Amino acid sequence: MVRGNTMSRSRTRRTFLTQAGGVAAGFLLPITSDAAPVATRATSRPLVSARPKSRVVIARDDQLTRGHLNQHRELLHKLINAAMQRLTNAADPVSAWRQLFHPTDRIGIKVNTLGLSTQPVVVDAIVAGLRQAGIPAENILIWDRFDVELSRAGFKLNKSRSGVQCRGTDAEHYGSGYTKRIESSGQIGSCFSQIVAKHVNVLISVPVLKDHNLAGVSLGMKNFYGAIHNPNKYHDNNCDPYIVDTVSHRYIGPKWKLTVCDATQAQHHAGPTRHPSFAWPFGGLILSRDFVAADAVATDLLETERKAQGLKSLEQERRPAKHILTAGARQLGECDLSKIQRIEV
Repeated sequence: MVRGNTMSRSRTRRTFLTQAGGVAAGFLLPITSDAAPVATRATSRPLVSARPKSRVVIARDDQLTRGHLNQHRELLHKLINAAMQRLTNAADPVSAWRQLFHPTDRIGIKVNTLGLSTQPVVVDAIVAGLRQAGIPAENILIWDRFDVELSRAGFKLNKSRSGVQCRGTDAEHYGSGYTKRIESSGQIGSCFSQIVAKHVNVLISVPVLKDHNLAGVSLGMKNFYGAIHNPNKYHDNNCDPYIVDTVSHRYIGPKWKLTVCDATQAQHHAGPTRHPSFAWPFGGLILSRDFVAADAVATDLLETERKAQGLKSLEQERRPAKHILTAGARQLGECDLSKIQRIEV
């Protein structure tokens, strides 16, 4: 079960949310960042030993399924702070964010603006958490492929040097924002966004919980197809192993600190384009420091919803999310659900 139905469970969750949301962002000494060093070879991958034990936090509240999401800004802030505390075992939200991020980090928040998009209010909650950790606003960059897609999804562009930045890779003109040199990683050969290549040293992936007509799911790993110039070339064989080759690259894997899957509004079928008839009011967020575990748990939730709706499994539709198993086999993270600690808030 994703959510408990008992009254005591509800009270416990709301008490924890109240405590998490009520902690002031007081002065704390920053801790050293645990970001893995950037490797020198394009095909190298982050060390498995450096990753924390696989833990995925599922934070939900029925209120998020009612009305407009912008009406629930305060609740989202409390919910993500509570999830971060459970993810890190920290005593308060500020300490939780500071376990993962350092004031000198340059952080790229990769959103998804294709089809059902990442909600700006969710990203606002993440930014608020980073600001609690002492990250200067100017060190935070919200990004995707194109300015026009970000604007269409409701994000406010900011290309100035003041405040939180928000822009597409191709902010100037088509093809302008990618590295000139083709980088090889496994079976892909691509030019990468200069945002991941030059401008940030820490990444947060903020995908949407949604189905994909070829890869099975479009989650944290698939989100980084938006970091290469030619993702159209890599959709054969359910996008496997190309998704994993992309995130294994030194520009992405070693910099990836956190996945916050936006499941406030989800889609269980016919993705990645938006189809309101398959909308799924999940009303929550899925967080993990292990990007493979995050995708594995999110896929399990999606498969459960598909079954509840009388749909075939992704395997039966010949579009299994095999890239998640490939990532696990390469020891990029944990894909075995029985070995993932799943925590509900």
